[in-house]
Amino acid sequence: MLKNIFYITSLFIFIIFTAIFYFSDNHINQINKIRSSYLKLNNVDNTNLPLLKNDTVNIIEYKNEVESFKKRKKYKFWELFDQ
Repeated sequence: MLKNIFYITSLFIFIIFTAIFYFSDNHINQINKIRSSYLKLNNVDNTNLPLLKNDTVNIIEYKNEVESFKKRKKYKFWELFDQ
């Protein structure tokens, strides 16, 4: 009984301290500084990027399912092992 109370209080203390740290102003300011530094490092001029040629025109071939179903060979399950 005493062991369970100790575990539960330890869990609650951990959650409370984690929430206090996570939502503190100091932590939020640090995260914002890090994010702004990443934006400065990754600032790419998107207007100078090359455009690639589209080579996906008519890439999909549509088939009639009825014709392909008729052409299939009908197998029985145990006959597949014999091949």
